Amino acid sequence: MRTFLKRHSLIMGLVLMFLYTWTIDLSNSGVLPFKVPFVVAITLGWGFIFVSLLMTWLTLGKEEMVKLFKRFFLWRVGWKWWLAAVLLSPALQFASILLTSWLTRVPADYSHPMIRDVVPLDAPLLVLIVPWILFEILTNGEEMGWRGYVLPRLQAKYNALTSSLIVGVIWGVWHLPKFLGTGLGNERSFAWFVVAHVALAVLYTWLYNNTRGSLLLVMLFHATQNTSGMFLPVSFAKPGGIAQNMDIVLYIIAAVIVTLAAGAERLSRTEEKQIQV
Repeated sequence: MRTFLKRHSLIMGLVLMFLYTWTIDLSNSGVLPFKVPFVVAITLGWGFIFVSLLMTWLTLGKEEMVKLFKRFFLWRVGWKWWLAAVLLSPALQFASILLTSWLTRVPADYSHPMIRDVVPLDAPLLVLIVPWILFEILTNGEEMGWRGYVLPRLQAKYNALTSSLIVGVIWGVWHLPKFLGTGLGNERSFAWFVVAHVALAVLYTWLYNNTRGSLLLVMLFHATQNTSGMFLPVSFAKPGGIAQNMDIVLYIIAAVIVTLAAGAERLSRTEEKQIQV
């Protein structure tokens, strides 16, 4: 069994991740004829952590499992990578709002961001930003799966760009249950959503490979990306089309620039090897 799991560690890991998280997501979306208990539903993001650590332990041993977990605490990576993790995604999303407003002649409405519906507290937005980022970090374990488990196994076979494109497609498809209910499908098409995650995956790999595989930095990048969507009116004009999906266009441009600047082989100009398994 150990030999089989090690030989097919990537596929088996993905199957277990999808099985655990899709069961919860499809239940929340009303697709399945039963409801997952709340105490289980809140562990959806942690499912990536459970599966990644379990599969690493079964296939590579306890020592490698501990090394994987310790990447959550890899913080000495250089100040410029901290800036990239914290500011890049908000900057791209804010720029997309300005461009969309200019192209569509639809003024952006900053008066009622999504966070007001999720957290009904009469508090200044600036006071809520840091707590929400911390909430995202504590509840979202996706990066252990996508960048901590899947990406290194792909980079052991393919270059960084190809690996990123594969991760991006898988990552985008993983969100499919959210389009089957009453969630993301109301904001944009599934095709645009997958394209966005393919472009974003390149940026995540660039950050991951340049920080020696820091899960802390990519987790922070993910948290600031989600937080921007909660605090900025990023979906004020997205019925479809290029203008209404300007954030994705900017993700693509950023991914192309990163690839040209860092190189498709490693998405990094450092001499360090890619993080592999």
